[in-house]
Parts: sequence; structure tokens; C-alpha cells
Amino acid sequence: MSNSSDKDPIEISLGKRSGEPVFRGTRIPISYLSQYLNHGYTVEDFIEQYDIDPELVREVYKQKFSDEDERGREVPA
Repeated sequence: MSNSSDKDPIEISLGKRSGEPVFRGTRIPISYLSQYLNHGYTVEDFIEQYDIDPELVREVYKQKFSDEDERGREVPA
């Protein structure tokens, strides 16, 4: 089971982290970004911490968290 769209920035595959959503082409869970945001860090802080394509991170942020305040409310994983 995996996402069919190669353009989707989020990948779900049983072979990667038991199907937990990750950034496409990595093993970095989307939940890590959520945790960063919930602890008051920014998307840019996350990008600096992980060796990951900044545009990929920003695209995931837009898709999953754009309705939330980056430094405010809790965001779901």
C-alpha cells in the first residue's frame, strides 16, 4: 500500500515506518513537523534541523497545517 501520486509530498507505505505518513522520499514522519510547531518552533526551524528539501516541507505545511497558526494552536499529527 502506498500513495499513487508521485507529486504528493506525503508518502504512506507499509514498508516505511509501518505506514506512518512521511515526507516523500524520506523516513521523516509528518508528525515530527507537527511536534515542532506545537512546541513553538517554526517551519524554518524544522528545515534547519533536518536534511530535507525545504519546498517539500513547505508543501506539506500548506496541505496539512495552513489553517493553523504556525506558532499558535496545537496542530494534529
